[in-house]
Amino acid sequence: MASNVITRHFATIEQGRWGPRQVHYRKAGKGPLVILFHQSPLSSRDMIATMELWKDDFTCIAPDTPGFGLSDPLGVPRAEMSDYAEAAVEFMDALGIEKAAVYGFHTGAMVSAALAVAYPERIVCAAANGYVILTEQERAAIVENYLPAYEPKWDGSHLTWLWARMREQLIFFPWYAKTLAERLDYDIPPPAHLHAGLLDFMRSGDHYRVGYRAAFTMHSDHALQQAKAPLLVTASSTDVLAKDLGRVRRPSPKVTVTPGGTGPETLELCRDFLRRHKPTAAPKPVPTKALPCRMWQQYIDVPGGQLRVRRNDDATGRPVLVQHDAAGSSEVVEALARGFIGRRPVIAINLPGHGESDNVLPKGKVTVTGYAKAVLAALPALGVKEFDFVGTWGGGLVGLELALLEPARVRKLVLADMLYFDDKLRKDLAANYTPDIQPVWHGGHLLEAWHLMRDQGLFWPWYDRTRKGAIRQPINVDTQMVNRRVLELFRSNGMWRQAYQAHFAYPLKSKLAKAKLPMAFVAPSWDPQLAVTQQAARDFPKNPFIAMPDDMAKWAGALAEFLGD
Repeated sequence: MASNVITRHFATIEQGRWGPRQVHYRKAGKGPLVILFHQSPLSSRDMIATMELWKDDFTCIAPDTPGFGLSDPLGVPRAEMSDYAEAAVEFMDALGIEKAAVYGFHTGAMVSAALAVAYPERIVCAAANGYVILTEQERAAIVENYLPAYEPKWDGSHLTWLWARMREQLIFFPWYAKTLAERLDYDIPPPAHLHAGLLDFMRSGDHYRVGYRAAFTMHSDHALQQAKAPLLVTASSTDVLAKDLGRVRRPSPKVTVTPGGTGPETLELCRDFLRRHKPTAAPKPVPTKALPCRMWQQYIDVPGGQLRVRRNDDATGRPVLVQHDAAGSSEVVEALARGFIGRRPVIAINLPGHGESDNVLPKGKVTVTGYAKAVLAALPALGVKEFDFVGTWGGGLVGLELALLEPARVRKLVLADMLYFDDKLRKDLAANYTPDIQPVWHGGHLLEAWHLMRDQGLFWPWYDRTRKGAIRQPINVDTQMVNRRVLELFRSNGMWRQAYQAHFAYPLKSKLAKAKLPMAFVAPSWDPQLAVTQQAARDFPKNPFIAMPDDMAKWAGALAEFLGD
């Protein structure tokens, strides 16, 4: 792809202090290399605007800090900022980067400074924009009050708290201190802006406390005295941390403290500082390496953008493609896919517009056929010629369409939790199943999504909240599962609605009649579509119904005989 386009990648750390892990990063630009570190609890998404400004001057690489965005966590309950600096060096090693200029904002500024202290031989220079320096009293108060646990609640009330928390940090700093002295002078941004930050918070979950705590407990004043590489410390005039510049005492000769101006002026100050120190050339791209015994991730280039993929290649044989449904991603079916590890190569592709895959479908034309063609476009880069397919809900329709488009490639098809409905129900679902949920200033959209997703396990259809609509099967409203699906709904950026509509419009019965390959219809006991899936097996008796265990991690074993494992 062109260097002026921001692309996404995964770096694989095969062996390191925290074991095998992957780091997600964004990349754009040309010229000498600058690594950009984001603030907590966000992700490298927060660096997009800066990358757009700097991509004509630098090759910009912006990783997600471990445990944030799509990067694996370090797996420890507590970490120091020196640990994050070491983790950054492991990331550099994975990409073959011997030395780089670094830039960080807020928490990322602390990472940059920690690198200047502990790894001066690995950095050309560091720019720290928005650097916090606390007194011991302030540090103790923040550690005690700033970082309450993030715990999903059965009623969705944690989302109400989270929305208020995201707003409050733009009104007060610290957010829990409600006094005039702590009142900030910011505009409250539009709901969509707040919502994007909230999704980053949800991605990190309770781990958000690890990164924040590391920044707040760092003795940042001492770090400036010990810096061994050129380090710029600055903050824009509107930054709440601008006052901390006056707290710098006896800095190292390597440290330059310069107040910034407006946000853009401060970025220009940082850019000029980095440019003056002549960053090194960017290394050649490094392909994502596999990790054994787990579902590892990569981005695949396809026409129009990139698709995110989880896969494992430990076993040999014909690959199994595992496909998620409309309000899902590879995370939702990871347990199912993981069951094939050691049995078969397994791949789970995030459909266009879902699970942080680009929407590469033609604008305004979301169809099952379009999804199937997007999957086909990814297969050459994955080295897949023929495969078996396991799809849940609407994901199964994608597999069926693939079998009709490329019958020689799809050998066996498993359709789980089928959308096997009559025309009357399909029309009713098209009219009522997918409300347009948009961020609103008070955060009420979050509870709307929560109850929609939770009611999917209580009523069929979810909007028929009557005695007739009640699901009389084992209850499936696990709080963590509902929380995960709410995140999936929102990060699809409306594509979940279009995907469902495409699935409801798909002429399933006539398509099944045309399919010539071996198929199996499957469902667990708790699924609302158990009865209709069994009916499909009766209507197409050449294809068996196979009862699935309630635990999706055991589905691979239950399918072994049919798939020929």
